[in-house]
Amino acid sequence: MGSLLNRGLKPASTLAADKPHGTRIKYMGGCRCAPCKAANTAYERERSIARKQGDWNGLVPASRARQHILALSRDGVGRKAVCAASDVAESIVVAIRSGQKTQIRAQTERKILAVTRDARSGHALVPAIRTWRLIDKMLRWGYSKSELAKRLGYANRALQFQKTNVTVRNAFDVQQLYNAIVNEREAEKLAKKKTLDMGYEQKVIRRSGKVDLQKPASLWQTWGGYRDDTGRV
Repeated sequence: MGSLLNRGLKPASTLAADKPHGTRIKYMGGCRCAPCKAANTAYERERSIARKQGDWNGLVPASRARQHILALSRDGVGRKAVCAASDVAESIVVAIRSGQKTQIRAQTERKILAVTRDARSGHALVPAIRTWRLIDKMLRWGYSKSELAKRLGYANRALQFQKTNVTVRNAFDVQQLYNAIVNEREAEKLAKKKTLDMGYEQKVIRRSGKVDLQKPASLWQTWGGYRDDTGRV
């Protein structure tokens, strides 16, 4: 009881003093009459059903939420972004993160655990290692830094990224550019292959006057050969 008073909370017996029988608070205050017992049983039954349905809102350890908040922080999701995405008060998030709050409501935990790295704000910082790996790969493919900067929409035509951290917005833009260039390279490969295949098919037609439909001319491309009217290579 002393700890409750220290926290500014009244004991259940005091709260139940002027409450009618047949309520749970009266049961918690010490009354064991039949109506109060029935009220407590009904409460426990409803709480059990809610727990099975995932709607239970009792107290749970704050450790899972704290670890998730810390993991989000490493991914560039700050506490303000967590608060906005989870609709949990910043004071509660701060208390959970610092370890000051050791127990939280189950609903609060569910809200925090539902926050993903997608909640990062555009100006949040994330490790730059992946962004630079993508840039280095595009440079090896023959693209210049000025060309990449132009395609990223930078007016000064220069890639001015730090080596350690980049903003979420910049990381996203580089990833999108990389995806676009990969698609372009694949399209170029397919177009080149189609052009080569057409060239060998024309070569077959010129030499034999016909194309073997059972064995398309493109199959002979890798050998650099062609089929004549006798079927020889």
